[in-house]
Amino acid sequence: MLNKIIIFCIFTLIFGSYCEGQNYPSFQAYWEPITKNIQEDNHYEAYYLINEALKYQQSQDTLNFLAGKSAMALNAYSKAESHFKALRNSEFEERHPEIDFLLAELQYSQGRYTESLVSYQAYLAKSEIEEGNHQLSLHRLDQVKWAKSHLNTKDPLIKMKKMEGGVNTKESESGPMISNGELYFSGLRTDPKKKSAQKTKPKGKIFKYDEKNGVTDTLETGLLEKDIFVANPSFSSDRTKFIYSQCNYKEGSTNIECELYFKVFENGKWSRPIKLPEEVNQKNSSSTQASLVKDPISGLDRLYFASNRPDGMGGYDIYTVLFKDDGSCSAAENLEMINTPGDEFSPYYSGRTKSLYFSSNYHNGFGGLDVFKYSWKGKDSLKVINLGPSINSSYDELSYNTAINEKTAYLVSNKPGSAYVDEMLQACCFDIYKVNITPATVELLVWTKDAFDSLELNGVKLKLIDITESDSLVTTLNFDDRAQFNFKLVEGRNYKIVASREGYESDSIKLTTIDLPNLEPIKREIFLIERKQLNVSTFERTTNIWLKGVKVELWDTDKNQLLKEMTNPDSNFFNFELLKGRNYKLIASKKKYESDMITISAKETAAEKILNRKMFLELSAIAELRKLLPIRLFFDNDMPNPRSESDTTNVLFSKIYNDYVAKKGKYTYEFTHVLKGPIKERTILEIDTFFELGVKANGDKLEIFMDKLQIILEEGHDIDIFLKGYASPRAKSDYNQKLSSRRVNSIRNEFDTYNNSSFHPFIKSQSLKIKEIPFGESMSGNDVSDSLEDTRNSIYSLKAAYERRVEILEILKGVDDQGKL
Repeated sequence: MLNKIIIFCIFTLIFGSYCEGQNYPSFQAYWEPITKNIQEDNHYEAYYLINEALKYQQSQDTLNFLAGKSAMALNAYSKAESHFKALRNSEFEERHPEIDFLLAELQYSQGRYTESLVSYQAYLAKSEIEEGNHQLSLHRLDQVKWAKSHLNTKDPLIKMKKMEGGVNTKESESGPMISNGELYFSGLRTDPKKKSAQKTKPKGKIFKYDEKNGVTDTLETGLLEKDIFVANPSFSSDRTKFIYSQCNYKEGSTNIECELYFKVFENGKWSRPIKLPEEVNQKNSSSTQASLVKDPISGLDRLYFASNRPDGMGGYDIYTVLFKDDGSCSAAENLEMINTPGDEFSPYYSGRTKSLYFSSNYHNGFGGLDVFKYSWKGKDSLKVINLGPSINSSYDELSYNTAINEKTAYLVSNKPGSAYVDEMLQACCFDIYKVNITPATVELLVWTKDAFDSLELNGVKLKLIDITESDSLVTTLNFDDRAQFNFKLVEGRNYKIVASREGYESDSIKLTTIDLPNLEPIKREIFLIERKQLNVSTFERTTNIWLKGVKVELWDTDKNQLLKEMTNPDSNFFNFELLKGRNYKLIASKKKYESDMITISAKETAAEKILNRKMFLELSAIAELRKLLPIRLFFDNDMPNPRSESDTTNVLFSKIYNDYVAKKGKYTYEFTHVLKGPIKERTILEIDTFFELGVKANGDKLEIFMDKLQIILEEGHDIDIFLKGYASPRAKSDYNQKLSSRRVNSIRNEFDTYNNSSFHPFIKSQSLKIKEIPFGESMSGNDVSDSLEDTRNSIYSLKAAYERRVEILEILKGVDDQGKL
């Protein structure tokens, strides 16, 4: 098939003037040269010799059959059809039923689909199932029916026109491709110095055309060697590699075979030609029409090419290999999803649309070779799609290649309108055609909404930006009274919508109109997040005085991300911006202070117009002191100073609490001797726990408390301590009030005598204030026994023992009123 594509042009160039003057003295003299030329696939010369022999009006059926076959090989469809029709209803046709098949092929190739259906059916009625053309005719029936049903689906936005300005000639052009804004293509050309010589074979050459200025440019220095048969140029996207077909005529024939070569641009010049390895150029077969792209997965170059190697699916198939910089290749992969028993040619991969374009004469088409695409994304992904009647005809179309923006494409075709290389045969050679694609428009509807509650948001400004090649502003819209926007987008582009409004975070969305499933309106929503003001004030915890020099951190807890940190040495005020509907936390810290942390929920950021928060930090030393609280100091019954009516005492708590701890056994016996079994065991454990973790542990804790208190006072801090005394209800209320006072006084004595009276200076200066609050039995529980006769419950029960205590429940830092919250 590849030879058929270019061979007619070769024949006309070689034999155009030679055959017209070739005459033989007798009818019989024609048979030998006719047979020889047919065997050599020299159908152009064979056809002219057959026409001369037909003038003798002998063996006309045979000659018409041979003339039809040769004309058909030359794409001279009308001439071939006239010869085959001359054999209709003859004895020759009865012996050669394939005439109906050949007529059907010719009619299909000329777009006469109804006639071709009749001819295929006529052939099928005469032929045997096992004949190869019988199966092909069945397939052709499906193709023709498809062509008839799709003939009227032309796209008015696609216009195709033969190129002018010196690109196309009466010779054949092929392999157009755009690189660096210039058109490269190949064409068959005869050396003008040898035109007078008979049977001079033309060679393929590669040309560069400046379409803007309409001139043919000189190829880059070193791109190609002289006097070699080359075709089908292809550059890598970065122009560091150049791949082309290098072809030769078979000895004694006009048939050609091609191999693929490449060059590398390095150090400012093109390398020597390098033949691709056996994975591409298999022996005794042709490999040609290469297309080079960057493989997104491996990062290597990927090569697509056509080859008629024997392991294919039939005729020419499309193959692919990964191509390394040193020229080595992976094993060739047959693209079975697109290859058929027919011919597939001219692969071209578009990275922008993720599509492989190629030509085939076996997939459903309009006749001859049609251009198809196979996409790896989009609505038609993983399907072989015919580009339609705006691109394809019943003749041959191939070498489809797009420009970067996909609005322009190039291909070659031999359809009517292409240059006749022979007026008598009226057969077209291949010319280059340019396709201009006017993109369709599609409506875009955008709604702007609040990100928190999804309610429509007015007053938003939208910018439509085309980001296909670079950012380009298309239009800006701003409505105060509505939240719906309408735009017109162009098909095949990438866009970005940027939304902004005062007091809100800007947002954007991206969308594409490349490979849309349809042209129905596109609908999008864009959500803006309102910004909220957060005011933070920092204070000292125990005094509520403004606290300066604090570092405040703002964290997004949804993302666990630090958003901002501020340190204010001159003020206790901080200002932040929050986003509505988000969750946050604030962390305030300062040296020698315990940090504070507060959370702000999404509900709070949504509900409050302005958020105000206060944070309280406590000196680390005071915080450590506070961590010891509460301290509960327990006393034995009627201690200190039993049966005394005084409300003061000289007894130190530290002198009596160890005696109380030593009475654990007595308390255990007195309360549990009447109990039995599990209740007794549990009660013994509870009393033991009370004495160890209550009486003894809190007594020890008091000493630690005073140690830390002295350090804090020596650092210059003012502290207020509250002592609260309690008594069980065993005695009378006024007695219990005095007893409670004595207990508080015994704890106060500890502070007076601690460490050689080290607290006295601080008490005198009022840096340390000890405030006494004796509650007596007024705060005791109603379930505590007050019976003097019931000593078991009024003295030795845990409920009664718990009421006999002094508590240090709180401390405050001594302050005046200045700087208070």
